[in-house]
Amino acid sequence: MMKLTLPWLAGILMGAGISVSCTTSEGKKDDPNIIIIMADDLGYGDFSCYGATKINTPIIDQLASEGIRFTDAYVPSSLCSPSRYSILTGRYSWRTRLVSGVLTSFAPPLIEEEEKTLAAMLKERGYYTACIGKWHLGFDWSLNDKAPEDAEESVFNAWGPEPQNYIDFSKTLTSGPIDRGFDYFYGIPGANDMLPSVIIENDRVTEPPSVPKVLNPKVLQAANWDIQRLDQEFTAKATQLIENHFKKKQEQPLFLYLPASAIHRPCLPTITDGESRAGLRGDMVIEFDRMVGEVLGSLEKQGELENSLIIVTSDNGPRPGDPLPLVNRFKNKVFGDEYDYYKPYFGDYEPKHHGHDGVNKGWLMYGHDPAGGLRGLKGDGWEGGLRVPFIVSWPGKINGGSVNSEIISTVDIYATVAEIIGVMLQEGEAEDSYSFLPNLMDVDAPPYRKSLILVEGSSGNLAVRQEGWKFIQGNRMLYESWKPEDLPITFQLPGAGLYNLGEDPGEQNNMVHLLPTLAGRMDSIIFSVITEPGSEGF
Repeated sequence: MMKLTLPWLAGILMGAGISVSCTTSEGKKDDPNIIIIMADDLGYGDFSCYGATKINTPIIDQLASEGIRFTDAYVPSSLCSPSRYSILTGRYSWRTRLVSGVLTSFAPPLIEEEEKTLAAMLKERGYYTACIGKWHLGFDWSLNDKAPEDAEESVFNAWGPEPQNYIDFSKTLTSGPIDRGFDYFYGIPGANDMLPSVIIENDRVTEPPSVPKVLNPKVLQAANWDIQRLDQEFTAKATQLIENHFKKKQEQPLFLYLPASAIHRPCLPTITDGESRAGLRGDMVIEFDRMVGEVLGSLEKQGELENSLIIVTSDNGPRPGDPLPLVNRFKNKVFGDEYDYYKPYFGDYEPKHHGHDGVNKGWLMYGHDPAGGLRGLKGDGWEGGLRVPFIVSWPGKINGGSVNSEIISTVDIYATVAEIIGVMLQEGEAEDSYSFLPNLMDVDAPPYRKSLILVEGSSGNLAVRQEGWKFIQGNRMLYESWKPEDLPITFQLPGAGLYNLGEDPGEQNNMVHLLPTLAGRMDSIIFSVITEPGSEGF
């Protein structure tokens, strides 16, 4: 039985001003509820159960102590759009048009109509499927009559505020969550610092941009947009949905995909007030911990916690800390000045090298290392950009307090869930996903993968993990132009790296020229997976 009791949760949540009822009821389903709670830009070292000392995350720590904590869990890409694509499709994002970077504000959908998503697979099984939070996988937006005749490509592929002027926010949105397997969606189209600053419910924008943005009055936002309370709103929607669903449909299992806005910049906490000792960003980690607690409390209130498979993870690695200019503006409540909102995050305030030295070109870190001692940050091909916390709880199924060091990936959630509920995947479905169910059931289970392909999100360069080694390809043309005869020279290109992570987890000793045969063999693995999907499993 799970020790994460509602009275225990209540003690923490009530201390945060959150009330919890202790009423429970019996669930009646055979298939477990599937709950995925995913932070944005949260690093390997941000939870106290992963070693954080400046940040205390008691709810997530308790969840880990009653479930399993993975120490070598990866996202397929070190940026958010591609990693989210992989979770929902079981495919590597570089098989799509998005070989590097993320989707722009009004980009068309990345998930094609013919691709079956995790939500669609579960819906076919009889699940009620809901997505609440950040989408960032594109919509088909409609243009208004102000748009120039040739505006379509420039609007849908551009950053900046101008494209917003050409969008008709009154029209139904297509090719979003509702058309990709979800029964319900409530959330935001992209990151909290991206346009448009609007809330979407199902396939409609709830309110169009109409008032000046608090942080940049030159641009409009929706009147119901409150960047400081997005996650509180998502949490309220999630707990309300859990309550309503199980009161009305106790026989129907629930799939809830809850991608939070936190810990993405800007970090503007409202309920923690310096509790973390790691600045604004640290406080947002604690707010995420509280978010997880409220969802767990709602499940337990409905008697569904014991019948739920719960995954808590992140979409990619972290930013280093708080940008100094934004901290000063936050402290002085100086928003909407003459400086563009995005400037604090670029230029001289972007790290010039990947160190963890307290104050790094304007980033305040407060003695906290969000990457947990790993090299690199969000967008990198180093471990800090790709290795993430990954905690799974499944009462009565998973031995409490387990720690597993086998290599797993969030792209494998799809196949794992399919095996749990007894669904046979069709040919071409989730082609890069492998089930890690045996590793959930037994920490001593053997590896289920021969290799794992990773992508440096900022550049599109690929990497591969195999056993204790990691190989990072050097800078080269995009994968469409690769030829087998080119592969032996890849590791000789600038930026190539070969690391023994068992002895060198910080990736400080590049052995690519000392072990050219091994580098060449791992280079060839990448090409094999590109040309032969499904070749990574045992």
